[in-house]
Amino acid sequence: MDDATPVAEAQTQDEPSAALPPYLIRREPVLDQNRGLSGYILKVLWAQPGEADPGAALIEAARTHGPSNFLAYAPHWVEGTEALIKNTFALSLPRNRCYVEFPETLQSTPEIIASLQHLAHAGLKFSIRGDLAAQAQHQAFVPFCKVVRFDPRLSTKADIFRQSGQHKQAGRLLMAVHTPDQTTLDHFLLLGFSLFQGGWPRTLVAAAALTPRQKTLLRLITLIMGEGEAPEIQACLQRDPELVKTLLDMVNTPAYGLSQPVESLSQAIMLLGRRQLQRWIQVLMYTESGRPAGYLSPTLIQASARAHFMEALSTLRHPEQTVRAEIAFTTGMLSIMDQLFHNSMNDLLSQVQVDVPVRDALLRREGLLGPDLRLATLIFPSDSDPQEDLAPLLQALGVNAEQLAPLIQDAFVWAHSITRAAP
Repeated sequence: MDDATPVAEAQTQDEPSAALPPYLIRREPVLDQNRGLSGYILKVLWAQPGEADPGAALIEAARTHGPSNFLAYAPHWVEGTEALIKNTFALSLPRNRCYVEFPETLQSTPEIIASLQHLAHAGLKFSIRGDLAAQAQHQAFVPFCKVVRFDPRLSTKADIFRQSGQHKQAGRLLMAVHTPDQTTLDHFLLLGFSLFQGGWPRTLVAAAALTPRQKTLLRLITLIMGEGEAPEIQACLQRDPELVKTLLDMVNTPAYGLSQPVESLSQAIMLLGRRQLQRWIQVLMYTESGRPAGYLSPTLIQASARAHFMEALSTLRHPEQTVRAEIAFTTGMLSIMDQLFHNSMNDLLSQVQVDVPVRDALLRREGLLGPDLRLATLIFPSDSDPQEDLAPLLQALGVNAEQLAPLIQDAFVWAHSITRAAP
């Protein structure tokens, strides 16, 4: 059953939407202490310069896609500007998957407090930055909050220690906004932080230190993208029985829509064909064993979303070039493997045989697919991916925000369906 408020939706269905400049929605992953996906921070990317309200854009996006679909699968943090808080459509946002984040610019007026009380009574949850919560002008917002976000670039270590303890004692969850190194991460974990946004400490390892599973997967990627024949691919897979079981489990889930159950590896290879087998092996690359129950891999989700979006973008721009769309999908899937294998992309590509357009895009974000990957990375970032201006990218690709919005939503939904199918 949907957890949105049907009455509020009925009350707002005739409200006119304020004209907004074109925009796209960026989803930045929020991780838990096991580096699994806990949710998303939503950011509005404007396609042209000027002043506009991101809260109004988020309301419009939720209207367009449906609030339960737009904020599906995981909690989302949305910017609670005055335009969002005072819009009664906010009552339709899914209560167990939405945190309204108080921005620095929001003023504590009697009218705003009344709107907050109305939203809180309906079950919506709120979030605030720790440095703002400590300021007198924002004190009225704190009782509404279930999550407090601390950024070590905005609060001192002593302030974080003192204030986080007070919020934790009040029953609020703690989120770290920036964890540049292992020492900072350990400090946050010791204080009881359970949510993490932004960069995650990563130590590169030599290619020789890859696990047998990782080496097998890299070999499979080379075979499937090169000239490897089915018997050679099957022999490589059979070196890892757990990998075979994982592939068969994935193939037999409803997400893949096969008309009959697949019982053997040879049957799976025969029924799938090379194109689908390549896609599933790329998905398998991101499945991680030994994770706790309910773990969602942020690398698998973001890689899958990039791949689906890049394929759709290629089809939109070059509908007759099916091979280009396939290569675009592969580029998106491989674009986060350096984070997965804790290695540099250059070292990994020295072991994997890929086409020149894929290599140019992965290494330098240049060439035939470079702009496509830059846009996919901007929309579906992973770890510490830099953010760039949206407008020049759209101009270089010859597309507009209105064309891309449904492709982005479809990619988000598809990526989560793939993740649920993966063991």
